[in-house]
Amino acid sequence: MNKRVKSMVTGLIAILSLISVALLWKYNLILTIVLIVFAVPMLWVNKSKREIKTFLLCAVLGAIAEAFAIIFGAWTYGNPSFIGIPVWLIVLWGIASIFVVRVYTMFQD
Repeated sequence: MNKRVKSMVTGLIAILSLISVALLWKYNLILTIVLIVFAVPMLWVNKSKREIKTFLLCAVLGAIAEAFAIIFGAWTYGNPSFIGIPVWLIVLWGIASIFVVRVYTMFQD
């Protein structure tokens, strides 16, 4: 798959992820499944073990950072399900990390 198609897939998944959050944030399980469905092809496009590791690390660390912020009263979520955050946020952090990495590498070429 060429770089242009990969960039379009990445951008489309990022946009669809944000739209899904805006429309489905009240439905934790459904939104989590939708985001996982988006994450799989996003990671499959490059088939990179490094991206999978980045996805998992940022998903976990992003969720932990959010949980700490919530514990200390920085903000709250309208429909938390796990340690003060909605479970779908974990997947969203992973998607966001891959999007940022790909945008960064796009400017490196």
